Amino acid sequence: MLSKLIPCTNAFKQPILKQALARSFASTTSFQFKEKDELHKGDHYSKIPNRSLIELDGPDTPKFLQGLITNDMAKISTGGDGLYASFLTPPGRILHDTFIYPVNVGVNFPHPKFMIDCPSNNKDLFIRHIKRYLLRSKVKVRDCSEEYQLWNVWGNALNTEVLDPALVKKEKRFSDIGCTDPRIAGFGYRAVLKADSDVQHILPKSADFEELDASEYTIRRLLFGLPEGTDDLWPELSLPLESNFDYMNGVDFRKGCYVGQELTIRTYHTGVVRKRIVPIQVYDPSEPAPSVQTVDRSKQFPSVLLPQTDIKLVQGTSKRGVGKMCSGVHNIGLALMRLEHVQKCIDGQDVEFTTPEDPSIRIRPFLPEWWGEDRKNVQHE
Repeated sequence: MLSKLIPCTNAFKQPILKQALARSFASTTSFQFKEKDELHKGDHYSKIPNRSLIELDGPDTPKFLQGLITNDMAKISTGGDGLYASFLTPPGRILHDTFIYPVNVGVNFPHPKFMIDCPSNNKDLFIRHIKRYLLRSKVKVRDCSEEYQLWNVWGNALNTEVLDPALVKKEKRFSDIGCTDPRIAGFGYRAVLKADSDVQHILPKSADFEELDASEYTIRRLLFGLPEGTDDLWPELSLPLESNFDYMNGVDFRKGCYVGQELTIRTYHTGVVRKRIVPIQVYDPSEPAPSVQTVDRSKQFPSVLLPQTDIKLVQGTSKRGVGKMCSGVHNIGLALMRLEHVQKCIDGQDVEFTTPEDPSIRIRPFLPEWWGEDRKNVQHE
């Protein structure tokens, strides 16, 4: 039904498709995962804050979601690990950032039932968006946020335990519902457990895992430059590629038509993304600019740096901004910034950033190591 409502673009003509396939398998500089904060080193788990869980159940669910998300439901239509994806507006702007998990039952995937992990503060809008496209599709939608809890588990013991996240077999996975986080290799496992379940029963017995506060999940995520939720990914404004969905395995450029596909695929084929979300650190002008991003939990994030607050050059005369703030805690955060200016900062040029809201604030951007050197060097051209 959706295929009749959503026109296919011309982006999948054969010559362009071959180019996309060639680029999608291009190698990047290998990334060795390493924790950025002492507290996060070792084997840990924490609750994931500010997320809700919506269940979609019915024989048409895989086909229905295929026409709405940026990733390919064929990867999980028969069960196994979940995937990362976005729901877009028809013009191609982000509506909801999500993880979609098959509801496995041990070694089996008895029928098409999926759990969608979405931002809590626009959960009702997400459900309304889903129902808008249901039409006659045999899909039931249910909010089950109170029944389940989301957990993030990470550490070396976890990495050595995971054999093949594509397998449905429970003995090769940690929970019936969940996935090895596809955004960064090594970031950990994302588990969906019953609210009254003990997370300890899914953890490898080969190590002693320590629980950290849910706020540490946010700190760890910001240090690695991972946007999540509506403060980072502004509904109906943010673009998938500027939000690094291509780097975080959240877009499949080989799949067929879906809502918002045309702008996304056209941007991809131009090969140029001038702005991207990057990690930042806030510091005082009396201090030297930090060369390595570190979190200082004794500091409070400036109240003026609200999401979408303008970032400008300290020395610049142009009124045009070079970026906008996303979310932040303590002295770290994320920002959507023009890469040409970020690169100047990385190269050691005399360039500083502030905000018109408080010129006494300094903002230092960083390029995530997991992007790879080839991505860092070409995308701002």
